[in-house]
Amino acid sequence: MDEHSYLCLPENARSFTQTKLVQEIYTKDEINEMLCGICGAQEKNEDDLQMKLDGVYYPLNDSISWLTTCMEEMRQDIASMQAQRAAKATTP
Repeated sequence: MDEHSYLCLPENARSFTQTKLVQEIYTKDEINEMLCGICGAQEKNEDDLQMKLDGVYYPLNDSISWLTTCMEEMRQDIASMQAQRAAKATTP
């Protein structure tokens, strides 16, 4: 009564195999070992992700810094040109 029943077409019956899950009993050490393996894999994934993010972030940050510097230089050039134009306009 507790088992699941599945129906399928006869031509598909060979595609399925009936399996029963057997609950395994693990020792504390085995569980700790599995958990350490999972945590280690998670840490490796985090390190890989951080490297990928750094590979995108730092070049982008450098580009933004370069653009900011260029904009500041342009502002100074414009201010200088405006000052020169104002000086020429006031000179008779």
